[in-house]
Amino acid sequence: MPRGRLDEPRDGDKPIGNVALPWEVTRAHGTYGRFAAYYDFIYETLVDYDADVRYLEAVFRKFLRRDARRILDLACGTGNHAIRLARRGHDVLGLDLSTEQLAIARRKAARGRIPIRFVAGDMRSFDLGSTFDSAICMFGAFGYLLDTRDVLRCLRSVRRHLAPDGVFAFEFWQSSAARPEPYQSWFHKVGPEFELVRLSEARYDRRTHRLRVEFRFFAFKGRRVRDRFDETHIVRLYRVPEIRSLLRRAGFDLAGAFAVERGNRKGFTSPRNQTFRIFAVCRPTHA
Repeated sequence: MPRGRLDEPRDGDKPIGNVALPWEVTRAHGTYGRFAAYYDFIYETLVDYDADVRYLEAVFRKFLRRDARRILDLACGTGNHAIRLARRGHDVLGLDLSTEQLAIARRKAARGRIPIRFVAGDMRSFDLGSTFDSAICMFGAFGYLLDTRDVLRCLRSVRRHLAPDGVFAFEFWQSSAARPEPYQSWFHKVGPEFELVRLSEARYDRRTHRLRVEFRFFAFKGRRVRDRFDETHIVRLYRVPEIRSLLRRAGFDLAGAFAVERGNRKGFTSPRNQTFRIFAVCRPTHA
């Protein structure tokens, strides 16, 4: 099995060794269903959320040139970015389609006594009755917009909710950097209550520019399997010129596109063709 993981396709990860696993699993097609219960356990290891938030504030200073008091977090998941932004004094609203992830986000905010609103909704089309200084869509969530119609619906919804001088900052994954061949990867972590193994197989379709990832999850309590399930995730990959064109059609100008190298969001470096993760910043077009 080759080394690496979907979360950082060109990075290595520690192998779990030879483990005999039962393959009789219940398949769940969808986005962050049972996966939601393990999301934070996995990504608190893989993602530096505090660094992400510092980077976002640097983006606001550079492109908004004033405080981003009100922020809309699209596809907010379990609230890791939204909660940290709220702790730093921002007024944040988080929107996500996964009720499982939103339930976790609300519990975390309540435990920390953080005044933040989480709303169930589809980022392709929403009406929140409010305007925001900035909207964000972090990590790979933008890729769940699988076709042009969905992208334009989302962007136009964001446009309606932004202040005239607001900014929309989002990450997308670049098609030119996708691996042409199928590849497998894994994640392994031991916690105080259980041990988790996540196996994945990714296949990129150059015709549709879609990356299909089959996840298999196994949670162990000692030598006993306490939970096992599959989830399939499909995301669309884009190129910078394509993103620029879509933004124009939706009433935005691309203000900048920056490389995220090995999880590093510290600077504003231009991406290369082989840069997989790209962070884009756009502003509403003014006639």
